[in-house]
Amino acid sequence: MIEAIDVLFYLASYVCLFVSIFWVTTFIFSKRSVTKPPKKYPSLSIIIPAYNAEQSIEKCIRSLENQDYTKLKILVVDDGSTDKTGSIVRNLLKRYKNIRYIKKENGGKASALNVGLRYVRTALFGFIDSDTRLSENTLKNIVSYIRGRFACVTIVLKPEKSNNMIEKIQKVEYALSSFTRRLMSYLNSLYYTPGFSIYKTSIIKKLGGFDENNITEDLEIGLRLKDNGYEIENSTEHFAYTVVPETFRDLFRQRMRWYRGFIYNTRKYSHMFFNKRFGELGILILPLQYLLLAVTTPLLLYGIYKILLTVFQRIIDISMVGPDISYFLSTSSFNMITPTTFFIAVVLVAFLIMLKLSQLKVREEISKLDYIIYIIIYPFISWVIWTSAFIYEIIGVKKKW
Repeated sequence: MIEAIDVLFYLASYVCLFVSIFWVTTFIFSKRSVTKPPKKYPSLSIIIPAYNAEQSIEKCIRSLENQDYTKLKILVVDDGSTDKTGSIVRNLLKRYKNIRYIKKENGGKASALNVGLRYVRTALFGFIDSDTRLSENTLKNIVSYIRGRFACVTIVLKPEKSNNMIEKIQKVEYALSSFTRRLMSYLNSLYYTPGFSIYKTSIIKKLGGFDENNITEDLEIGLRLKDNGYEIENSTEHFAYTVVPETFRDLFRQRMRWYRGFIYNTRKYSHMFFNKRFGELGILILPLQYLLLAVTTPLLLYGIYKILLTVFQRIIDISMVGPDISYFLSTSSFNMITPTTFFIAVVLVAFLIMLKLSQLKVREEISKLDYIIYIIIYPFISWVIWTSAFIYEIIGVKKKW
C-alpha cells in the first residue's frame, strides 16, 4: 500500500525533474538576438546609496570612473553615515569632476535612491551598492539592452571573495541565481533587479520612484515594472563583484530580509499569480517558489527523521550482533531503492545540471568541493531561513534592514 509520504516523494521528484527539464529546454531553444552598440551612447547617472561605507566606497567609485563612459554622472547619497564615508568622497571630488556628494539623514536605501533620483537629468540612471564594483567596459556594453519595452537591465553578480565555507556556498548560489535570471529574461519573466541595474529615468520617475517602506526595493521596483507592462533584460557578459556575508549570522540577517521581502512583495502583487496576462511569470515563475517550498519542506524534515532513526537503529544492531556485514546486507532496511533515495537522486541530478550550466554561462570557477559543500549544506540553511521568515511574518516581527 502506498503511503502519503511516498506520494509526496514522487510528487517532489516530478516537480524537480520538470523544473530542471524546463530550464534546460529554455536554455537550449530560447536565444536572444545580439544587441548592437548604439551609434551614440545615452547620458547616464549612477546613484551610490552609502551608509558607513568607508571600507568600500572608494573602490566602488573608482570602478565606475574606470568605465570609459564620457557621459557618466556619479551621485553619492550619504544616508547619514557616522564614519569616514563623507571625507573619502570629498577627497575624490578633487580628482573627479563628475561626482556629486549629497548628505541626508538616515532613512534607508530606497530613501537614498529617491533623493539621488531628484538630481538625475540623464536619459538613463542606475544604482550600485557601495560594496560593489563593476568589471571593465560594463556600462558601454549593457546600455544597448535598454530598448523598446525594456526599461531595465541587470548583470551577473559575483562574490568579491570566497575563502570560507559560507562564502563558497554563496559563490555557487550567486552563479545559479545569475544564470536563472538569464533564463527568466529569455521568457520575459525577470522580475527583480539586484545589486547593480540600469533603468530608463523617465519610466522610473513616472512610476513614482522606489518604495521607501520596502526592505527589498529592488524586488518591488522589478515587480512594479512588470505590473505596468515593462520588461527587464539581463546580460551575462559582464559582472559586478560584491561583498557577501562571511558568517552564518550575517548571512541569516541578509537572507531574512530578502526572503521576508519576497513574501511581502508577492503578497502585494498577488494579482499577478496565475494571471495569464503576465505570461510565464504569472503562470509558473512566481508560484514556483512556493510550490517547491511546499513539497520539499516536509520531505526534508522526514529525511532528517529517517537518517537519525537509521543511525540509532544501526547503533543498536551493532551493539547486539557486532559488525556483521552479511547481516546488514541482508536486512530489508538496507535496500537502496526507496522513494527517499529516488527523490535524492532526482534532486541531485537536477542540481548538477543547473549548476554546471550556471558555471559555464557566467564563467565562474567552481571546484568539485564547492559543489559538494553547496549541495549538502545549502538546502538546510535555506530551509531554516525560509521557515524563520514565514514565522516572523506570521507573528509580525518588525522588519529590519
